[in-house]
Amino acid sequence: MSKSIVLTGITTTGTPHLGNYVGAIKPAIAASNNPNVQPFYFLADYHALIKCHEPERVRQSSLEIAASWLALG
Repeated sequence: MSKSIVLTGITTTGTPHLGNYVGAIKPAIAASNNPNVQPFYFLADYHALIKCHEPERVRQSSLEIAASWLALG
């Protein structure tokens, strides 16, 4: 049986919040625990570059989002 592929990302234009957790991170953690799923996760940096023209904010947000993914699972 082939695995389903799940692709999930969060844009890096702000501080992580409850909506990120409920809408993306929590379901991603559940999918990663399913042996029939091949998960892929990413930081949507290119999307952030279109939405935000403050490089330092994007850099800081990228670090915060990555830390959230690592801390939560």
